[in-house]
Amino acid sequence: MKIDLHAHTSGISRCCQIPAPKVLTRAKNVGLDGIVLTNHYTVSYVNDGDAMDFAKRYIAEYEYTKKLGDEMGMKVFFGVEVTWEEHPAIHILLYGVTPDFVLAHPEMYNYYPEKLYREVKAVGGCVVQAHPFRNGMTVLDTAYLDGVEVNCHPLYNISYADRLIRIAHESGLIVTCGGDYHADTYRPVSATHLPDDIENGLQIAEFLLSCREIELLIHEPKTEAPYSYTFRRDGNDEK
Repeated sequence: MKIDLHAHTSGISRCCQIPAPKVLTRAKNVGLDGIVLTNHYTVSYVNDGDAMDFAKRYIAEYEYTKKLGDEMGMKVFFGVEVTWEEHPAIHILLYGVTPDFVLAHPEMYNYYPEKLYREVKAVGGCVVQAHPFRNGMTVLDTAYLDGVEVNCHPLYNISYADRLIRIAHESGLIVTCGGDYHADTYRPVSATHLPDDIENGLQIAEFLLSCREIELLIHEPKTEAPYSYTFRRDGNDEK
């Protein structure tokens, strides 16, 4: 199944311009089977210093979106995009964590990458750096990453796919692909192919951590159509 591993809704992510129903409809209209809802987890969204209140609102938005997805036949999985407070341009995607993890770590935006990695790994999760090289950022210490993301947000001129794939091979990381759609552009047709029998976020993490190959649907910014790319850990990729 074709799943966008990086998606937002306006119910939490203020930079996203449309609510959950439209997010799911537009994903479905371009042929996707579902999304991982990775709304922004950032201190800037915390009201009056109440991190637990934000954590609960964050979870409620996922539950609302999941219910909508079930009604319209779209998969909706739980994920998190953490904005590191010390360096707000660095965003880290978490797969395999649950709402309980968020409640246990409501101030995770304060964690250094090594602490965040350690806590996520303790619950069997997967840590992927979102859109490396955007706005001058670089790849974090790969000792605290499981993967890097090829990001197809149309506002940016390039996905850096070739560069990231090379780094992944050199560092033993996996590569994912996400659309990062905010409704401020056309809806990119970008996805990561997952096995059809995956039922929850933990199984997504297990697949990403263990798979020997993964098929990506990469929609380079400002191009008409996506292309398929098979990333293989042994380096024998296929485009």
